[in-house]
Parts: sequence; C-alpha cells; structure tokens
Amino acid sequence: MNTTPAEVRLDVLTGRYVILVPSRANRPGSKHQDPPLYSETDPFAEGAESETPDECFAVRAADSAPNGPGWLLRVIPNRYPIAAPADHLLTTSAQAPPLNAANCLFPSAPFNGHHEVVIECPDSRSRLLDLSNTEILQVLKAWRERSRILIAERRYRTLAVYRNEGFSAGASLPHCHSQILATYRLSQLDQIRADRADAYRRQYQRELLADLLAAEQHSETRLITQTNHLTVLCPFAPRAAWHVRFAPRPSRPAFLDSAEDELLQEIATLLPGVLHAIEAACGGHIAMNIVVSQPPIDRPPAWSWLLELLPRLTKQAGWELLTDEDSFPGQPEIWAKFIRQQLSAAQTLTGNHTGNR
Repeated sequence: MNTTPAEVRLDVLTGRYVILVPSRANRPGSKHQDPPLYSETDPFAEGAESETPDECFAVRAADSAPNGPGWLLRVIPNRYPIAAPADHLLTTSAQAPPLNAANCLFPSAPFNGHHEVVIECPDSRSRLLDLSNTEILQVLKAWRERSRILIAERRYRTLAVYRNEGFSAGASLPHCHSQILATYRLSQLDQIRADRADAYRRQYQRELLADLLAAEQHSETRLITQTNHLTVLCPFAPRAAWHVRFAPRPSRPAFLDSAEDELLQEIATLLPGVLHAIEAACGGHIAMNIVVSQPPIDRPPAWSWLLELLPRLTKQAGWELLTDEDSFPGQPEIWAKFIRQQLSAAQTLTGNHTGNR
C-alpha cells in the first residue's frame, strides 16, 4: 500500500488547488469501466448527410459533392449549440453584453457564439484509438483550419476546441467527433488565467507558461518525452488523474491556427501511444476529454496554446462540490514514469524512436 501522505498543490496558471492522495489509488472501486454509448442510428455516418446541417468544411474526394457521400471528415454547425447564434446581434470586434445587474441577486446575460461539430471519420468508429495516425493528423489539421477562419473573423473573444469520448466524458453519440466553440465572452477561468499571466509578466518581465515549461524540463520528474517540436508531461497540479499535457516547443505566444504541420504530426504520432499506456495502467478502455487551451483571441496571443489529455477516471463527489477543489488518487510523477516506460518499451518493439529524451 502506498503510504505517501496526501498533498495539496497549486496550479500557477489558473490558481486552482488540487489534492493528491496516493494511498487512494488502490482502494476498492477506484477504477471502473465506462458504460457503453449506444445509438440506434448514426446521424454522423456517411450516407446520412441529410440528418445534419450543411457542412462548412470537409475533406472529401475531388469528384464528390458537398453534403453527400465521398468524404473523410466533415465540419457542421452543431444542431444543439451551447451558445446561441448571435450574427444578427454582434458585429466585428463586438463584446458580449454585460450581466444585467438591475436585480443584483439575479444577474444574467445572453450567452452567444458559434458552435461546430467535427465528424472525424465516415464510418461508425467510436474511439480515438480506432483512428490511424493519418486520420488523427487530419483531425488536428481541421481544428487548425477552422481556428484560422474563426480567429480571422475578429468577432469572438475565446475559441475552445474539445473532444468528449465516452459516457463519463460527456459524449452523447459514440461516433468519433470533436467540437469547436467560439464565444463573445471570457469564461471565469479564461479571465483568471489571463490575469495571472499578466501579473507574472509585470513582476518578472517573462512569460509564465514558458517559465513553467522550462522548469518542468529542468526537473524532468514529470516529463514524458521531448521531440523537435513538442514537450509532453504530466502537470504538477493536474485537472484529472493521468492528465497529460502536449506543449509546443519552444514555448512562444501563439494560437492553434499557427501550429506547424511537423508539430501536429508529432502529436498525432505520440497521442495514441500515451493513450495506450494509460489504458494499460487502468486495465481497459477509458473515457477521456481532449481540450485545446489557448489565450483570448480578441488580442495578440499572450502565451502558447496547449493540448491537454484528460482521462475521466474519477468522479466529482461531496468534497469536490463543497470546495471546488479536485482530489485524485496517485501522483503525476508516478504517472509520467509509467507512461515513459510504456512508450520506451513500445519503441523498442517497433524500432520507432519518436522522442528525443
């Protein structure tokens, strides 16, 4: 039994606290199988294009027509958007309306933006690990292309890219898909992250994320691998058990729209190996979220975008709801060591040495 004492850690990027409890890693019920998702029909499958809104982007055969068969990837407006469309309300560089504080006890405001779905394959596969590296790269390039278009519109303040896989991760359909949400307001966490980065820059005349990544590389205890364009690590103060961060290298202020092909290729190559390692540790398929964190897009970038892999192995319970502080069994130092070993063993078997570390 692991007798390492519990520890509270602070995420310097967001100001959130997390509690790590290594002794709870092997308690009964600490690992659970995610319930499967079922759908009698698949509205995202090739041949069912009439079941979705018209595509706004697609990778398809040259002789195929829009909104018909013959595609490899499609991007469509989300039929059930989180943010209500507001084209008739907001114009270029417009700001979201402030909260209506006429009644100080019930402030509210419309939540507007643009919400898309990226359908990642034409057949009914349901897991990222069902996709080839080439298909994963195709998805990453679609995220980049749509980011370029939405950022260039100069209408929005934030651009979220995220992928929900599995019931526990919030997926409602099993078909491989991801989502892009551009909004006119900063979330509370967006604002806190921006404020902390600004305060650090004023105090030290340096960039917070770049310094954090440099310190992680120097420490090496949570480092998984480094490539020519990428640093992969388990963060000091994670947002999920087995949280893995993919950070462009060297770190410099940038949005996703500027990501180089070589960087995206390295993510597409390493991401499946990292997922396989986590599933090996957890004994089977896992639900997980992939999110792209980036700075506000209504101003020049203040730090680098990040891709975060967040397995959904634990649940919010009473403590988390009471305190808004997450607690996880295990430690990122142990997770990183295990993933390093698994990647090294896989590279030895295949003769493929992607990492430089």
